[in-house]
Amino acid sequence: MSAFPPDSPSGARRVPLPSPFGLQGGGTLVGAEVALETYGRLTPARDNAVLLFTGLSASAHAASHPADPSPGWWEQMIGPGRAFDTDRYCILSVNSLGSCFGSTGPGSNDPSTGRPYGEAFPELRVEDIARASQAAADALGIDRLHAVVGTSLGGMTALAHAAIFPGRMRFLASISGALGASAAAVATRSLQREIVGAALRGAPGAPGVGQAMRWARKIGVLSYVGSSLLEQRFGRDQTEPFAGRPSGTAFEVENWLEHLAQKFERQFDPWAYWFISRAMDLFDFGDHGVLADGNPANRRRSAASLARAAARLKVEKALVIGVHEDLLFPLVQQRAIAELLKSAGVETELVELNSPYGHDAFLTETALFTPVLRAFLAQGQGTATSRPSRRAPDSLSR
Repeated sequence: MSAFPPDSPSGARRVPLPSPFGLQGGGTLVGAEVALETYGRLTPARDNAVLLFTGLSASAHAASHPADPSPGWWEQMIGPGRAFDTDRYCILSVNSLGSCFGSTGPGSNDPSTGRPYGEAFPELRVEDIARASQAAADALGIDRLHAVVGTSLGGMTALAHAAIFPGRMRFLASISGALGASAAAVATRSLQREIVGAALRGAPGAPGVGQAMRWARKIGVLSYVGSSLLEQRFGRDQTEPFAGRPSGTAFEVENWLEHLAQKFERQFDPWAYWFISRAMDLFDFGDHGVLADGNPANRRRSAASLARAAARLKVEKALVIGVHEDLLFPLVQQRAIAELLKSAGVETELVELNSPYGHDAFLTETALFTPVLRAFLAQGQGTATSRPSRRAPDSLSR
């Protein structure tokens, strides 16, 4: 039986990766796999696939479907007539390698020990996530993707994918991504990892792992949303006084942060959080333009290495979207991506948006993002609804 019925979207399937699967940092994974959900149907030519790279904490479940009616993380963006129009495109949403929603990660069992990898999971890079996701597309027999789209971490992954697999997609879209993490972003994530890592390793005086995850998430949330949004939503509003609290009251913004933190603690594996966060900090698009010619000057990342990396890309057009209020991936980084791609001869559209939701805008501001992405994806693409669908390979397992 086909893992992807032709007339309905799939639930999450696990796609085996080549084994052993070599990682950029030198490690290997045996028997690894990634979780994949699809929305829409492949055309007979298999030329309408859009590979979607997610943010740090997202699963492959980007939208609801009969096999899983729960709302997905990009629910309002995927479906008939939406930005990712499933009457025209087949959307491939892959849970990142190293994550904890079906893909192999630190919470998975190490075949050599039979126990979860934990801290022994090999070093993960953004490029490993890109190559593992491309393996899912390969398993479906897709030679060339219509587009690759990524948000946040996924924006980095989309750029890495374009450099690793030149010519394997027509269009490239990076949303709130970066050529490399800023010093402020690295500092923020390093603090989060320090808190979580100390708890995981049982350092003296460290908080419990659950508490550490909640603190780390609160730091992250405050780097995602703008201060103006917090002021608009909460101001200095307080709950009714209750016994047992020294101050007698709790601010609504405190309750909101605690709610998000507890939800994250329940859902996400702490070591997966640590490794993916570190992969984001290690990413540097310029690494794809470093020369291995024995000249130490050419091994240093520089404007020249960035230019050489950009020259590797073979896409018809690129789209870069940024948000003025984004603190974590500021607009200056989006402009840098666009300028670099343009200098390499890639036709590039830069869209600058305003939203008090900051880095989280792509998750909430459907009205802002839909027309931009719909128009971009529609280039050179006919409607697929009238074409008979093709069954995907039977070799994929649930």
